[in-house]
Amino acid sequence: MQKLSAVAVAVIAAAMFSTDAAAQSSRNFEDSWFWGAKGGINTFSRPGFGNTSTANLGLDWLITRRKGGLYVSGDQSIFERNILISDQAAVSGQRTVRVNDLRRLSFAAVAFPKRFGGITPYGGIGYMIAVAGDARVMVDSVNSPPTNAFLDDVDQLRSRGSVLGMIGVQVQTRRAALFIQETLLPSNRRFMFPSVMSFLEFGVRYNFGTSIDRP
Repeated sequence: MQKLSAVAVAVIAAAMFSTDAAAQSSRNFEDSWFWGAKGGINTFSRPGFGNTSTANLGLDWLITRRKGGLYVSGDQSIFERNILISDQAAVSGQRTVRVNDLRRLSFAAVAFPKRFGGITPYGGIGYMIAVAGDARVMVDSVNSPPTNAFLDDVDQLRSRGSVLGMIGVQVQTRRAALFIQETLLPSNRRFMFPSVMSFLEFGVRYNFGTSIDRP
């Protein structure tokens, strides 16, 4: 009888602890403002030179509700890469353009389908504006000087707007959280990097308080 009583007490205590931990986890996640810092790897294809990967740094902002939220981020990929762009006026039919860095501004609606204590998987759909920092046409002894029309075309290829898809998971302890996520952009022929672009990122977020007025 004493053993059964001890087991019953242990089960009740574990249930109460589990319920309290889940409630505490929900309080630290739902209806909150998270600010985060992240780093990662940007993978894309360079016309004429194949695939490449570069470093990426950024800051993000996550507003949560119970099942969904709003995500905003600003990022910069740091690199210097050459690409080839077609130009019928060039002797070889192509010109080399050197591109430096890529800046991004992203907005997304995110969903939290199910939470497992402090572990929260999420997915999102949104919109991204991407702009290359600089694009210089490299002149060599083979190609004739670029025309103004070509330079205008290069300038237009520096930026794009695109739908984005995101998937990730956040692991939270009290107010601090670690996360890892991947963002994908579809291919676009009117951009310097026309292939699908992938951004694999990891970082830390901190809950700075409630995002609603509580009674």
